[in-house]
Amino acid sequence: MQHLSIKSSLILFAPASILALPRASLLSYLLLLALLLSISDSAQAQTAQRWYQIEVSIFSNESFTDRDEEFWQLERNKLSYPDPLRRLNQLSDLLITDQMIADTLAESTERDSLSVEESPIGLDAEALTAMQRAERLAEILATGPQPARAEGEFKLFDFLRDPYVQLSPQDSDFQQTNRALERSAEHRLLFHGLWRESLADPGGAIPLYVQGGLRYDDQHELQGTITLRFNENRDRIVIDSNLWLTEFSASADLDSDWPLPAIPEAIKTDLDSLTRDEQSLPVGINRVFHMQQSREMRSTEFHYIDHPAMGIVILVVPYDIPPLPLPEFDFEEAN
Repeated sequence: MQHLSIKSSLILFAPASILALPRASLLSYLLLLALLLSISDSAQAQTAQRWYQIEVSIFSNESFTDRDEEFWQLERNKLSYPDPLRRLNQLSDLLITDQMIADTLAESTERDSLSVEESPIGLDAEALTAMQRAERLAEILATGPQPARAEGEFKLFDFLRDPYVQLSPQDSDFQQTNRALERSAEHRLLFHGLWRESLADPGGAIPLYVQGGLRYDDQHELQGTITLRFNENRDRIVIDSNLWLTEFSASADLDSDWPLPAIPEAIKTDLDSLTRDEQSLPVGINRVFHMQQSREMRSTEFHYIDHPAMGIVILVVPYDIPPLPLPEFDFEEAN
């Protein structure tokens, strides 16, 4: 109704002096009116949807006793990524700074630490990649921050109105919970997401890509997807989890048959290509723990989803999108 009143005040109750404006000023007014009507229609469409703020923490259970409660069979692990698939947008997707590059390269091993001046002739693929990273670092250190992607339109995030944007930790309700997990010897915090979105019906929900923990080559300890949607009656919110926690080990069989699907290229970011492996030794896979569950929830309630190898805590609360600020137009000055 608020947006309808904006239309009414502009159309039905517009001052008569507007008709006496010069042609250029009248044209400016009409353009402003069209803009306001467009904003009003867009805002009405958004408010017709049901928006929520969603916070999720995923952590590991480090107890081997709990992990051994079930027998994890290789044949039962049918792991795959759905299509379509999306990931949370982050500031690092827009801008790669010298500090971000320096932080990722700080974990490089002495074996592949090369200077920019060294020649690539005779280097193997791994050493060449390391040198390319060093060259990229030198370029950014010399020129300053760079857009993460050169192609396409550059657009800053609207943290109040854009969906699927990772929000600031200051907006988190899980600060105490996450600190407790990080201090615990029995658990490790692997993933924390905080974002807003309008929930869809079961057939229209798009899964969200999740990764966390240590990285081994192109894989992470925690990977998979979570999907937020309404149930069939639209009176409950459902989280569908399809996650796998991989137990990497230097003593495991390097030719293990545990299959891990490749991360879709469309999901990878530029920063992913710069990140060094966090483990330089060759590693194999002991086991893969698969978590595939669905849970109906009420909004504003804290929910915990249990599993022998990991756990999920989630909170979903309604969110009202604030109205867009209206542009100012001084009719007297225009006249």
